[in-house]
Amino acid sequence: MSTEVKHFLITPEDGIREFSAEQAAMVAAGTRPLPELADRMVRYLQITLDDSEIGEIKVQTSGAFVAFDADGRVTEAHPPKDAESITGFEHDAIVQWSLRDVPTVAPTFH
Repeated sequence: MSTEVKHFLITPEDGIREFSAEQAAMVAAGTRPLPELADRMVRYLQITLDDSEIGEIKVQTSGAFVAFDADGRVTEAHPPKDAESITGFEHDAIVQWSLRDVPTVAPTFH
């Protein structure tokens, strides 16, 4: 895996929508509108996973609040304020979802 960046929007209905890096870049550039988010504001979470160290996975997260115009194109993005914040539950759920493909080791019983 090395380093992988994942992109998520938390919809107004509290759903979580994942985008590939290419899709996220097109949405941010305005070349891929999201009509279902027209005239809406949503929360965005970016997860960076880095497993370049053997036996270790580093996880970094950053969030934003994103506004869309009447056509569903991004018009604004800024750091979330208090009322716009991603909850701890949403954050942890998205991080766990991002790690879903990481192989797990069976538990050791003593």
